[in-house]
Formats: sequence, structure tokens, C-alpha cells
Amino acid sequence: MQITLYKKIIFISILISFFSCRIFAADTLYFVGNIKISKKVSYSYNLRFIIEKENKIRGYSLSDLGGPNEVKTKIIGTFDSTKMTLTYEEKDVLRSKVDLQKNDLCFVKATLKLKKTKFFETLSGKFSAYEPGKTEQCASGEVKLTNTDRMKVLLKKIYGVDETLANTGPESKTKPTEIADDKGKEFLITGTKIKLTIWDQGKVDGDKISIMLNDKYILENYVITASTKVIDLALSDAGRNVIKIIALNEGTLPPNTAALKIESELEEYPILTQAKLNEIRTIYLRKK
Repeated sequence: MQITLYKKIIFISILISFFSCRIFAADTLYFVGNIKISKKVSYSYNLRFIIEKENKIRGYSLSDLGGPNEVKTKIIGTFDSTKMTLTYEEKDVLRSKVDLQKNDLCFVKATLKLKKTKFFETLSGKFSAYEPGKTEQCASGEVKLTNTDRMKVLLKKIYGVDETLANTGPESKTKPTEIADDKGKEFLITGTKIKLTIWDQGKVDGDKISIMLNDKYILENYVITASTKVIDLALSDAGRNVIKIIALNEGTLPPNTAALKIESELEEYPILTQAKLNEIRTIYLRKK
């Protein structure tokens, strides 16, 4: 009897551990909030990451988005599904508005606690920061973040439909890349899957498009609206994948315009295409 009970306890523990590991699933996670250094000093702070095998994480942090101190930094770490904590450290600067030759680097190390409610997921906790190769702290404070996908769920519950954001399209702080000729643009992609979002960010005028991925139609004769159209795509194993947007008309307000957003495991690219009738605008996706 005791052995049977012991086996049940072990089995339940395994199930709890398994489902805890699946809390984040395999998708890219995006938490936004702020990092507070003192009562008077704080910055916006975002974490975008994926959880891989053995609960290892990789992604990036983005501090002071849109501000003079904006810095994008690579992060690595682990997720503890038992303690529900995310431990990570910043490693390398990927992009910076700050002149790094005149300013010292100060990389964050933090352990953040995951808390879940019906509509929210939050990460919060203390951090310390260190200059590369040094042991003395150059900063400390706290981080408070919220999962943006959970926020979208809450908005949908409140308003019933996704039309609350219909006229603005997906939120993006990055200026879109414009493609207005037949030369096309190339973007670097992590992973083998992307999410393609299409909408009309201006006045809706009946623009119609078809879209091809590697010369196969993924969307045909589609009239662009203010509401977003989302397509999940699997990329080929080739080094470069090609997306073609074909203008089937010019609507009532020429030229044909389409707002798009490409999201991979770690990247997000807002794009705006402009084309005349039957012209093609090309997006090249090269794997890292």
C-alpha cells in the first residue's frame, strides 16, 4: 500500500514538473515592463526569449526602448520549473544608441519569479549588474515585467473581439522597412518558423494582393483590411526563403500598400510595401 502511494506521488510530481516546463511552450515569449535602479531612475525594459531543451533560455533584453539610452543585449540563462524562476544574464551588446567607447558596459544578472493568474503572467525580482570581467557591482535594483500575450487575452475577454486594435495593427516601436521597388529587402531569421501578419495601416481602400512563399501561394486574391490576417509559416531548409507580395490592383487610393510584420523566434520586422498593378515586392529571409 505504501509502495503504491509512493508511486502515485512520484507520478503526480512528474506530471507537475512536465506541465510546469510547458508553461512557456516552445514559442517566443515577450515580457515588457521596467527596470528600476533607484527611486528616481528607471527605464523601460523588455525581455524576448525562447526556452529550449533542458530549460535553457536564449534571447535578448531591450532597455530604454526609443530613448537615448536604448540598448539591445543578448541574454542566456535557465528556467527552473520547480521554483518557477527565470535566471539569466546579459552577455553581448547587439545594438546600442549609447557610445560604448565613452561609456562602460554594465550587464544585468537577475533571477525573476514567475507568477500566474487567469489573465496575467509576470516576472519580477532583484537584479545586480557588473562590468565585463569585474566582480564589483556597477548597479542594482529590481525588474517588473508582464507577458504581452496575456495582456492581449485580457483585452479580448473585456472587449469580446480583437477590433480594439483593428485600426492600428500590431504594436511596434520600430519604424517599418519600406519596400517600394523590385530590388526587395533581406532579413535575418532565427529558427524554421515565422508568423506573417498583414493589415492596412492607412485608409482602407480595397487593395488586393496574393502572397507566395518559395513560389507557392500561401494567400490568394486577398483584400487587405484594417483587421490583421495572421499566417503561420514553416520555412524550407534552404539558406534563403523568398516571400513575394503581388499587387492585384491599386485600390481607390493608388498605389497598392500593405503593412506586414514578420516574427521569428527572436526577431520582429515591420514592413510596408508599395506597388503598382501587377508589380511584385520581394522579401528575402536568410537563416542565421
